[in-house]
Amino acid sequence: MKFGNILKKELRELLTVQTILSMLVVFFVYAFMGKAMGGAINDAVTSGESMTVINLDGSDFTARMLDSLPDYGFTPQISELESENYFTEMERLGTESMIVIPAGFGESAQKGGGAEVEVYTLMNKGGFGSALTGSHAFSGVYAIESYVSDSFQNDVLGLSEEEKAYLSEPVVTAEYVCANGRTENISAESLMSVMMSQSILAPAAVFFLLMMAAQMLMTAISTEKIDKTLETLLSAPVSRLTVLCAKMTAALAVALLNAGFMIGGMMIYMSSMMSSAMSDISASGEAGEAITAAEAAASLGLTLTAGETAVYGLMIFLSIAIGLAISLILGAMATDIKSVQTLLTPVMMLTMVPFLVTVLTDINALPTAFRVILYLIPFTHTYTAMTNLVFGNTGLVWAGVAYQLLFFAVCMYLAVKVFTSDLLFTMSFSVNSPKKKSKSTRNKGLQTEDREQ
Repeated sequence: MKFGNILKKELRELLTVQTILSMLVVFFVYAFMGKAMGGAINDAVTSGESMTVINLDGSDFTARMLDSLPDYGFTPQISELESENYFTEMERLGTESMIVIPAGFGESAQKGGGAEVEVYTLMNKGGFGSALTGSHAFSGVYAIESYVSDSFQNDVLGLSEEEKAYLSEPVVTAEYVCANGRTENISAESLMSVMMSQSILAPAAVFFLLMMAAQMLMTAISTEKIDKTLETLLSAPVSRLTVLCAKMTAALAVALLNAGFMIGGMMIYMSSMMSSAMSDISASGEAGEAITAAEAAASLGLTLTAGETAVYGLMIFLSIAIGLAISLILGAMATDIKSVQTLLTPVMMLTMVPFLVTVLTDINALPTAFRVILYLIPFTHTYTAMTNLVFGNTGLVWAGVAYQLLFFAVCMYLAVKVFTSDLLFTMSFSVNSPKKKSKSTRNKGLQTEDREQ
C-alpha cells in the first residue's frame, strides 16, 4: 500500500455525499443572499425614480412643477384618492411609498414659507426589503425640493445661472487618498471594495480553511481510532509517516475545496452588495484622465505584487499545516464524538479570536500586551499578512513567517512522535465525569469477579 493508495482512501472517506452537498448549500446560500439583498437595494434606488404622487393642491405652480419633475430625474405617477384611508388607498394603487402634495403647497412655495409635502410608507412585509421601503421617496422629495429652490431663485430672487450654480455648490471638494508615500485623486469610499477584500474576505478565507481542515482531520483520526480501523491501517506494509502525510494531504485538499465553495459564495455576496450600493466610481488622475478604483489602488500600492502574493500563500500553507498538526494530536486523544467536539474548542478559539480582532480593528494599534498575546497565536500573522504587506510592514511579515515555521516544526515533531509511537493508542480524553468512570470501573470489576467464581 503506497502513499497514493492511502491518499485515495482518505479522500473517499472525507469527500462523502453529505460533504459535497454541504459545500453546495453554503455556496448557494451566500450567492442567493447576495443577489436578494443586492436586488432589494437596487429596487430601493430605481423605484424612487418613478412614484405615485397625489396632488391635493391644484395650483398652477404645482401643475408646472409636476410637469417639470422629469427634468430633475423623477417621473411622478399622478393618481387620485378615493378615500381618506391611506392604507387602503396605497394597497389599491399597488405602491409602497406615496407623496401627497397638500392644499396650499404652491402658495407657500412661492412665498418662501417652507412648503410641506407628505410622504406615506406602507409597512406590510418583513425582511431586508422592509427596511428600504421608506427610502423609495427620497429621490422624489429631492426633485421637488430642487424645483422649488430653482423657482424661488428665478422668480423671487432673480438670480443668474452663475449665481444659482454657486449657491447649489458653494464649496467644491477634491478628495485625495495618501498611502505608501503616494497620493491619488480619488475618494476613500471608492476604495471600499479593495479594502474590504483585505480586511474581511482574505482573513475569512484563512479562517474557514483552518476550521474545515482541523475538523475533518480530527474527526477522521478519532473515528478510525474508535472503530479500530486505524490499527488495521497501521499494520499494513507502509510506514506510519506515510500514513500521516496522506491523511494531512487529504484533509488539506478537501479543506481547500470546501473553502473554495464558501469563499466563492461570499465573493458573489459581496460583489452583489457592492455593485448595487455603489455606482461605477472613477477618479481623475494627475493628467485629468479617468481612472477606476482598481487602478487607483494599484497606483497607491494597495494591491499585492507577485512576490507578496507568494509570501501570503506561504503563510496560508503554514497556518493550515499548523492547524492539521494540532488537530492530529488532539484527534488521537479523542475517545468518542463528544470528546472530539470538546477538543475542537481550543482550535476554534485560537482561530476565531484573532480573526474577529483583525476584522474589527487594527492589531498594530492595540496596546503592546494585547498585541504580543495575539501574535503568539500563529494564525494571527496570516490574518494580518495582507494588510502588513500592502502598507510596507515587511519586517513584521517575515518575523511571522519565521515564527510560523518554528511553530510548525514543533507541532509536526509532536505529531510524528504521537503517530509513530504507542501514544496514538494510549492517549485519551473523555468528557465523562470521574464519578461515572469509577462506577463503570466498579461494574467491570464485579463482572470479572463473577466470571472468576
